[in-house]
Amino acid sequence: MNRILKESDHGYFYVDPMPTKKELDTYYKNVYWNSRSGNRYGVKIRDLIHYDILKKLIPNFFLEGKVVANFGAGYAGVSNLFWIEGHDVINIEPSELPKSYNSRWQHYKSISELDDSSIDMLYSSHSMEHVQDISSFKSEVKRVLRPGGLLFFEVPNAENPLNGAMNNKIDIPHTYYFKKSFFNSWFSVILLNDSFNEKYRESNLVEDWVNCKIFNGPVIRALGRIE
Repeated sequence: MNRILKESDHGYFYVDPMPTKKELDTYYKNVYWNSRSGNRYGVKIRDLIHYDILKKLIPNFFLEGKVVANFGAGYAGVSNLFWIEGHDVINIEPSELPKSYNSRWQHYKSISELDDSSIDMLYSSHSMEHVQDISSFKSEVKRVLRPGGLLFFEVPNAENPLNGAMNNKIDIPHTYYFKKSFFNSWFSVILLNDSFNEKYRESNLVEDWVNCKIFNGPVIRALGRIE
């Protein structure tokens, strides 16, 4: 089947026709997860940078224990940082990758398994571009967030000239390609919505993230609230 990228008026490109859930599940089970099985568990530079962003932009969030859901947790890197500081962690990950350290967190395969108004933050790094239905995902996020809850996302920047959307190229298995305008229209409160360079400098890697902002950089980092 020939698929193309189409642009939405809501700040993203999407694959058309969209793969079915069954097609995506088959691909992930037979191809994608096997390609990721060699990943090291633990914390990576990206996790430390994200955690530093959150500590600097929302310091009051860390004054007491919260419930944090890591959507598309993968190797569960940042989950360790939240757990160490006393937060209750929920990993949302359909593969078997985050089964290490099971005593540290709860593990669900789908966001639909979470209770209503059950989390204080949804964190997601390079996962939202994999969802099958963005409207359904946004509805689920709204359902599970507590009033005043926070969202943090890092996604590939659709407006970066080297990314697939600017070259009419589908980056398998990405189904959505987001622009900053997507978060501008979704968030009612925006604490961060910028594009960044991921070629981290060798000195002061973690603390230097603010100086890595770049016009149409390869990734978007967005932090905010929804109504």
